[in-house]
Amino acid sequence: MPVPVLRRLFRVLLRLLLGLGAAVLVLVGWRIVVLATASTPRHAEVVQQVFRAAPLPVFTPQHLQLVRALRVWWLPVESGAPGVDPGQPLRGETPAVQRVQQLLGTDDATLATQRLAEVARWVRPFVTQAHLAPGRYAVPADMAAWLPGVQHGQFQLRAEHLALLRAAIWREVEGEALQEWLAESTEAAPLWPMPAIDGKRPYGDRSYYTIDMAEILGRPFAVDGQGRPILDPVRVAALTALHEETLTALQVLLLLLYGEMGG
Repeated sequence: MPVPVLRRLFRVLLRLLLGLGAAVLVLVGWRIVVLATASTPRHAEVVQQVFRAAPLPVFTPQHLQLVRALRVWWLPVESGAPGVDPGQPLRGETPAVQRVQQLLGTDDATLATQRLAEVARWVRPFVTQAHLAPGRYAVPADMAAWLPGVQHGQFQLRAEHLALLRAAIWREVEGEALQEWLAESTEAAPLWPMPAIDGKRPYGDRSYYTIDMAEILGRPFAVDGQGRPILDPVRVAALTALHEETLTALQVLLLLLYGEMGG
């Protein structure tokens, strides 16, 4: 990436941090390429209209089809956490709107933009409400190489993964943050206000997220005489690995029936 573009990106991140707080940065990362042009009116207007609507849109088979095509990413903020890639939210190299049009079989770009924006609002409720049995699931070959915990093209989805995803603190792009987001979007590379788990405090307010994880999973750390958790290094390492695997767990959950149960 050219140095001037990197400098502009860092200025944007700094402005967001100072003006809007760390919650905004939860949805910003290395995959976002900031260009000089403003977002197209259609993209901005359609996204704003979707996010202004008070109730969530009715969840339809079209939304489910797009949810299954979403691409996860690892948010590089603090400890890091999984979310949906805001720069390339759908799997494949086709631009997002065109990919939606292909999946839904429509030539209407405005409708495609609307549906993907609606999916952005549905990600968190979908993750917290969807049901998928723990088990061994196939992972698409184009993703298996970089998703943690995948062995021989399969991932062992555990009840612990699902419990953490449902208990996680999700950050969504709303209000002033949405306006900043759209202002940095471009016609060539539109940004989508996709949510992500808070990379700084993924599961609670503890200084060490592994303490929150242990409590969520029903096995809190033992405490010393002053009530402070005793962080066993072996268990901390295991919980850290489990946290990293939530990236793969999220992708499998989004794929849902796309994957096949292994033996």
